[in-house]
Parts: sequence; structure tokens; C-alpha cells
Amino acid sequence: MTVPEPPEGTPLSVPPLRVLIVDDSPEDTETYLRFLRRWPGREVQAQATALGEDALDALQRGVPDVILLDYQLPDMTGLEFLDEARPDCAVIMLTGVGDEQVAVQAIRAGAQDYLVKGRLNAELLQQTLLRAVNTHGMARELRRSQARTAAILNSITDGFVALDEAGQVTELNSTAEILLGTTLNALRRSPLPWEGDPEFMAAIERARSSAQMTTADLHLPQQDRWLHARLYPSRTGLILYLIDVTARREAEERERRHSRRMQALYHAAATLNTVRERQDVLNAIVQVSQALTRSPLVILATPDPAGDWLLNGPDGPVETLNALPGAAALQAGLQAAQSEQIGFCEDCWTTLTLTQPRESAGLPGSGHADNTGTLLGVLAFQTPQDAEHSDDTRTLLVTLAQMLSHALTHSALYEADREHRRTLEARVQARTAALERSNRELEQFAYVASDDLKEPLRTISSFTQLLQNRYGPQLDDRARRYMEFTVAGAQRMSTLIEDVLAVSRLNTLPSVPTLTDLNTLVGHVTAQLQALTDEVGGQVQVEPLPKLMVDATQFTQLFQNLIGNALKFRRPDHPPVVQVQAHATQDGWTFTVTDNGIGIEPKYHDRVFVIFQRLHTREHYTGNGIGLALCRKIVEGRGGTIWLSQPEAGGTAVQFSVPYRPGDTRPA
Repeated sequence: MTVPEPPEGTPLSVPPLRVLIVDDSPEDTETYLRFLRRWPGREVQAQATALGEDALDALQRGVPDVILLDYQLPDMTGLEFLDEARPDCAVIMLTGVGDEQVAVQAIRAGAQDYLVKGRLNAELLQQTLLRAVNTHGMARELRRSQARTAAILNSITDGFVALDEAGQVTELNSTAEILLGTTLNALRRSPLPWEGDPEFMAAIERARSSAQMTTADLHLPQQDRWLHARLYPSRTGLILYLIDVTARREAEERERRHSRRMQALYHAAATLNTVRERQDVLNAIVQVSQALTRSPLVILATPDPAGDWLLNGPDGPVETLNALPGAAALQAGLQAAQSEQIGFCEDCWTTLTLTQPRESAGLPGSGHADNTGTLLGVLAFQTPQDAEHSDDTRTLLVTLAQMLSHALTHSALYEADREHRRTLEARVQARTAALERSNRELEQFAYVASDDLKEPLRTISSFTQLLQNRYGPQLDDRARRYMEFTVAGAQRMSTLIEDVLAVSRLNTLPSVPTLTDLNTLVGHVTAQLQALTDEVGGQVQVEPLPKLMVDATQFTQLFQNLIGNALKFRRPDHPPVVQVQAHATQDGWTFTVTDNGIGIEPKYHDRVFVIFQRLHTREHYTGNGIGLALCRKIVEGRGGTIWLSQPEAGGTAVQFSVPYRPGDTRPA
């Protein structure tokens, strides 16, 4: 039988209460159900049965929140039911009048409460149900908490120490006995291990006064052990959990020591990288070594070409060893230093042998220092009284020796490089002076020779023309042709001399740059070439050009050669069209002179800029092959470059670029 659900819309603040009624009296069962239906604001899902066996089957299908169990059932008693079922829910025993003793036995058997049927009412039933459910829930949570606590305590591997309010040890587990190296009885008869540790005692007082967990470390000198303690306040005093952190403390100390040494090595390397001169390097080596080794005295001995030792100390060069403490031991250490990298002499001096680092794959300084290379020096320092003789210390000394060896090597390389540079600079200056002198002599020779050659050429040309005019009619055709060849050759020779003089003047005459409007300059060039332009039926198209700081005479020659070549090297069936353009770049101006002429094959693009290089015979095109060479010299003199390219439509494009100079037109 199930209690009907409350009307729709009734607010529900708690989940439904599941009740199993086990009673063989229909009248009593109906009374319980009537009381449950009248429970305001509470939903109850009730199930009733008259037999204990049926109730056991119901428990197999689902455990309710509470069981109303009649003591007297047809097939068993309520105590027998509890013993067999052991339900995981609240149980309220129902007894008759005067059966309180039986109810008490039921509570001892596991029931949470009991009710006397003759005294039952709705309010009492409802209150008893809630109290039983809450009591069972708290008991269940208590059991779970106790189980969890037992599991945790059983799995604890830490040392456990319990202190009373007076600070005396009341409990100690076996792990704590091992960690503390004592027993509970011994601790009760002797002072506690932490009584002589002010910091630990202060932590105990903080935990008591603040009622909060506190941590502290405890050092046990006799066992050379460090313990970490967590101190928890309790109702009876304090609970201490101990773990052994000796390995961690040792690792942390090694890490701190290693970090300090690495930092010191870093600063030493930075110091050595800032010095170059040999004496500065020697002084820096002594300073960084004294800081790293914590030695009161450091001596750096370096061999000189005569085989003697040159000594440097903290205050600079040292004249002799005799005035130093432990001089005899130091002298012996220096003599033995070449046989081992790290040496200890009479526990007062430590020596480090500094040798030339090996070279690996041809890269200087990429190997490691050992005592098989060239001896660079010996570092000797007085061993501090608290010095450690450990692997870490030896590693530090080996690293220091390598660092100092590299510093000495770099110093030697720096001095050799500086001397080499001085020698090279002297040679370059001497050769530059000789080359300038030779160039001046060659330029002067070319100028004088060209000027001297023009006079005999004029004589040859003049007298040949006189012979043609006076005796031409008396000569046969062959003689007249020979005389024409002579006149033409003399004229070509004169033109060649003029070209050589033009190239020579570029070197001998100083260039005077002025702010020049290239539109006006190119306009004068096209006017000078107008006769040639009309003769070949060509066009010269000039786009807007900038104003530049240039030698106007040289740039006139430049554009005259470029435009003249474009008109001259034309295709017979196409009138020449020449375009002159300029565009600004990030670094300067780039100019392009494009034509639709015969073009130049890419394999000849570099050759045409060489002086006297021709690609065609004089029968096809006149000239001496000096124009583009002269253009390159002018452009390069302005700091630019010149090159050729081939337009897709054919012809040739000569391009040159010049960098910006103060005063040049720049893009907005």
C-alpha cells in the first residue's frame, strides 16, 4: 500500500520519505498510513507488509529510509528480523503497552527508536520518523568517518608524535622512533630533541596560540638528519607529523652552492670578455680567480720567451716569489704544474695548469683544455681553510682552468691579429700610394701621348688630302682607294685619341657636382642630336626627370652616349623610338633609356661596358667601343651602377641607378 502523492502545486522542500511498514494488524497499518497522509509539506512513499519474510524480500528490491517494525509478527519476532536483515536504514520498533523492555532490547539490536502503539498519534509518529532517520544518518556518517580515519592512520608512513598540554610526549609510532632515534620511554626520561632548537620551540608555541597548523624544520646534529614537522593543535595538545627531508636539504644546499658558483662563473666570463690587452687580461684573471676560489692570495705565472716565470698578483706584477707566504711550496707547485692539471702542494697551495685549448674541426677554442697543449700559464692560489675537496669543487676548478685558458688564448690571438692588421694596413697604404702614383703617371702619359699623337695624324691627314687634290686625276683607281683608306684611318685614329682623352679627363679633372635639372640637361642633348634624329627619322620621348647633385658635363656625356647609341643601333626597317624615364626607389633614382633597335644578346651584356669592345664591324656601325665604358665610369663615379636588360617588345634597355645625395629631388 502506498500513500498517495500530495495535490499538484504543493511545494516540496525535501525529497520523498520512503517508509516500509511491517505489521500484521490492518487496523494499525491503516492508522500509520492516515498519520503519514496528514504530514503537511512532506511527501511520503509508504509500503506495507504483514510478514517478516515479505519484508526481507522488499529489502532485496530496495532499502527504504525507515522501517516501522512490529515486534510480534506471524512468522518471526522483530528482533529476529533485525538479526537476519541487518537493514542499512533507520528502524522504529512498534511495541504494545508495557513492552518497553522489549523495545530497549530492539534498540540494542540496531533499532533507532521505539513507539508504543497505544500512545501513538500523528505528530509523535512524524517526529519519531525524522529523529530516527537523522540518528541513523549521523551514525552512518560517523562510521564512514571512523573508517576513513582508520584507513588513513593505517596508511601513514610519517612519524606520529602526540603531545599533551604540558608539551610531554604521550604517543609515538614506530616511524617516529626511527626518525628521532629514540623510544617513548626514553623521551619521557630525557629532554626532548627539540628543546634546544629555539625556532622549533617557537613553532610549537605558534601552533598552540593560533590554533592553526604550523610547519617547522628540526635538525638532529647527532644523527646528521633534518626532519620536517607539521604541527596540528588538538583537544589534548599537539599532533606532530614528521618526515625525513635530509636528502632534500642536502640537494637544496648543493643546488644553492651550484647556483652561486654558476653565477660567479658567469660574472667571471663577462669580466674576461670585456678586456683585450694582455696585461688587462692577466689582472682580470687574478681578480675573478680570487673571487671564485675565495682564496686570500692568487698568483698567475706565465712563461716568457726566455723560459722564466712572469708573475701577477692581486696588486699587479710580482717581482719575486720569496716574499710570498709558502714560497717554497709554491715554487715546487709551479715546477710540478706541467705534469697535472690540478695540483695540491702541502695543503697550502692549489695550482691549475692553463694550456692551449685544442682545435676541433678547424675552429679555434672549440676544444677543451688539457695538459697536452702549449703551456699558457699556471694559476696558483692559497687553499682556503674551509675548502671542500669534492667532485663539485674539482669540476669548478676544471671549468675555471678552461675559461682562463680561453681568455689567455684570445688575448694572444687579439695581439697577433692587431699586429697583423698593422702590417696589412702598412702594406695597403704603401700599395695604395704606389697605385695612385702609377695611375697618375699613366693618366699623365695618356694625356701627353694622346696630345702628341694628334699632331702627326693631322700631318698625315693633311698631306694625304693635298695629294688627293693635286695628283688625284693622275692616279689610278687603286691608288686613289689607298689614299682614301689612309685618310679614313687617320680620322678613326684621331677619334680614338679623342675618346682616350675623354676617359683620361674623367680621372684627371675634378668633378664639381651642382644641383642640375636633368629635364633641361637632356633637352640640350636631344637638341645636339637633332640632326641625327632627323636623318634616321627617329623620335626621342623624355618623361619628367628629377633634379640631382651631379657633374653637369659628365651627365651630358652620359645621356649623349646613351641616346646616341639608341639612335645609331637601329633596325633598317623600323624608325628608332627612344624613351628616357626615371623613377624613385627607397635608396635613390633609377633611370632607363629604352630603344626598339637591334638589341644585345644577354651573353654580351657585361662585355659591352669594357673599353674598346665592339660587337659589330665598322662597315655596319661606326665607333670605337668606348661609349658605354665611359657611361659606366660616370655612373660609378656618382656611386651608382649600370646594367642592360631586354624589353619584351625587343630592343635594348640601358638602366642605371644613383643614390640620394643632399639636395636631390626626393618623392613626396
